[in-house]
Amino acid sequence: MRRVRNFDVIPASMNDAWEWVCAIDSYDFNDTQPLADLIREGKEIPDELRGVIAQIIEGSRKPNKKAAAKLKIPARERMKVAGTVSTILGLLNTIKFDALVGSEQPDFLKPGVESMAFNKNQEPIDIQTGLEADGRQVIDETCEHFGISQESLENLIRALRKKITDWPNI
Repeated sequence: MRRVRNFDVIPASMNDAWEWVCAIDSYDFNDTQPLADLIREGKEIPDELRGVIAQIIEGSRKPNKKAAAKLKIPARERMKVAGTVSTILGLLNTIKFDALVGSEQPDFLKPGVESMAFNKNQEPIDIQTGLEADGRQVIDETCEHFGISQESLENLIRALRKKITDWPNI
């Protein structure tokens, strides 16, 4: 059984600044309102993002209006959608590969679907197939809801991964 890439672990400081990450991404796609709202509400700018906010204020960071015109998902929803789908798919993979069900299991059982199947008297492949179907359903429903292709959703998740990798230089 091949292990699928696990969901991206967001650094704790990025998680704490998530509303700012979403607002900056929204700004980059020409929706300035979420960022303006955070500043207007007097929310403290996270130390890691002061440089990014300074670039916006001084005018050296500008929105990408051409890319914004092509968006099918509202700019302010991009990172929220990517984060939610990535988390759900990651949780399904964690269940598939790492879940331990029950404390009285033989030592030869591997965590994940083998452990789950043993406790439910099912075949591991049946559980794995069900979890994979759940993942496809999440992707399909998200694509249908926003009227986008799977490739567009994959690109959005890649954009999130890049932000995670480059943190705090988003």
